[in-house]
Amino acid sequence: MTNTSVPQPESVPQPDKEPYHPPTRQDYEDLIEHHYLIRAFTFFPLIFFAFAMYIDADYGPLHFLTGVAMNVGVLATCLTIPLAIPVMIRDAREARERGVDKAIPRRRLWKVAGRVAISLAFGAISIAYLTPFVRDATDGSRNVTVTSCTNTVAQRQQRSGSRGRSRVINYEVYEITMQLTDGSTRVQDMRLNPRDNESASSQAVYDVLYEACVTNPGTTGMTLEIMPHSWTILAARLD
Repeated sequence: MTNTSVPQPESVPQPDKEPYHPPTRQDYEDLIEHHYLIRAFTFFPLIFFAFAMYIDADYGPLHFLTGVAMNVGVLATCLTIPLAIPVMIRDAREARERGVDKAIPRRRLWKVAGRVAISLAFGAISIAYLTPFVRDATDGSRNVTVTSCTNTVAQRQQRSGSRGRSRVINYEVYEITMQLTDGSTRVQDMRLNPRDNESASSQAVYDVLYEACVTNPGTTGMTLEIMPHSWTILAARLD
């Protein structure tokens, strides 16, 4: 019996696989080297918000200016957040190519969507709050006459603290009700006591409101200089 050998196909040489090198610490550092710069650029406008809150007053021109500054700071931050999106997408692409973390691209995309949603929401809110100030700057102030003013002590709540450690602070205010000569009624809150760092113009307005609404309720009229759309009280005097 003759043995016949079956010819074996020639083996095709396999290309050498490129050795796998796990990501190094430098890979991670390269991906986030610009992270803090982008974040600082994005949230820099909030400095104006913090400064405006620090010097804010309850009444007077300073209250109007700080109200504008706070809303402009929030709106500017919402406009700068989208500038970080191309950087985040680039980071996701590089993370996938380097094998740093397979979950990074997905997390980056979720962060992009989250930041866009947050910027749109807060941007819309800041525009809504800023619109009356813009209209006031265009139309200017006007005087209104208050025929009588009364007050009640009302309870208010304020939430403070970080997420997970927040607490509710209860406090009292004067809820003053002003009757205007045109028949309309204006209701707003007034502190029981002025702030220690109140500006002179704000303190002057507070003193007039306290005299008309708390000391002599219902019997004392006053004239207010206001910004009509935001109802910022710039000045006040007893009639």
